[in-house]
Amino acid sequence: MRLIALGLAALSFATCAPAPAAPAQAPDIDWFIQRQNTHADGSTVQLQVNSRWGGDGTSMWGSDYRLAELQGLSPAQVTGPTGPVGFAIVREAGRLDCSGLAGQLIGNGRCSFTANAAFSDYLAARGMGRPSLRQSYTLTMSRVGRELIDALDSLGYAKPDVDQLAAMGIHGVSPAFVRELAQQGYRLKSGDELVNFKIHGVDADYIRGLAAIGPQFHRFAADDLVSMKIHGVKPAYVQAMAAIGPAFAQLTADDLVSFAIHGAKPDMVQAFARYGRGPLKADDVTAMAIHGVTGSFISEMAALGYKAFTADELVQMRIHGVSPAFVRSLQVHGMKDLSADQLVRLRISGFEPKAR
Repeated sequence: MRLIALGLAALSFATCAPAPAAPAQAPDIDWFIQRQNTHADGSTVQLQVNSRWGGDGTSMWGSDYRLAELQGLSPAQVTGPTGPVGFAIVREAGRLDCSGLAGQLIGNGRCSFTANAAFSDYLAARGMGRPSLRQSYTLTMSRVGRELIDALDSLGYAKPDVDQLAAMGIHGVSPAFVRELAQQGYRLKSGDELVNFKIHGVDADYIRGLAAIGPQFHRFAADDLVSMKIHGVKPAYVQAMAAIGPAFAQLTADDLVSFAIHGAKPDMVQAFARYGRGPLKADDVTAMAIHGVTGSFISEMAALGYKAFTADELVQMRIHGVSPAFVRSLQVHGMKDLSADQLVRLRISGFEPKAR
């Protein structure tokens, strides 16, 4: 009776216990060696790896691989006659074991993926979560390992979770990238900000290029750097603007972004510095750019004898259609030395000297 009771108790416990999670479905993985960018000596190949995850989508990874990264594949197999090959991509998060055909600088076949349980344990032990099979695959293909985690930790970054690590890997945030930013004085708040920098091309070279212009361009806020990069503000552009005069030596990120959005060119500001009148503020530059005041417009007006317009007068003339051609036609008919206000009023009234 005791044995029967114990058996019933065990059956009751098994019935009430939650069912174990279904194992993740293995991905369907293909590989291709493409002739483009594959070296003639077989030392480097362009490898593309495509995976399909059932209802969980697909992924495609393409990169140039040194043959040393493809364990078991030799240069002779890549360059010689087509034949069967086998190789492995082994990284901290997992490994791909691949087989197929290769030769004459091309190849294709199939792969299987195995996550590294020790690396999954390492992430879980550090409070980052345990990666799914798909996340382990992403970490493997993007080369995310302990070095990136150590770099983030040593520089005081908030601890990333597995999703953030995967995003950093997908977008190419490497340990070197993290350290180079830190050397330029940028230790960002999170992995998400690192991804944002990488997506928009904010790197150590960009920061160094700005800093070389002058100390005032050395410590932009992280968000400002991203905004400047998005809108195409290049160090050469900033340098050209800053060199125009003292008023432009302290330009803010907002000024530079506004200039770039509205197409303000250094040659327009330089022309105003030569021929205009009065101080020129950043808002004046933006207003002139918005209303189509260009360097050539200012220079053409100067060639007609007008060398002392203010920024506001130039804007008003452009708004109302006062062009060098219109001014030239007035001068031909003896109407010279007119003020900006007179030119605008004549244009507004529809005055046409040729008709008189």
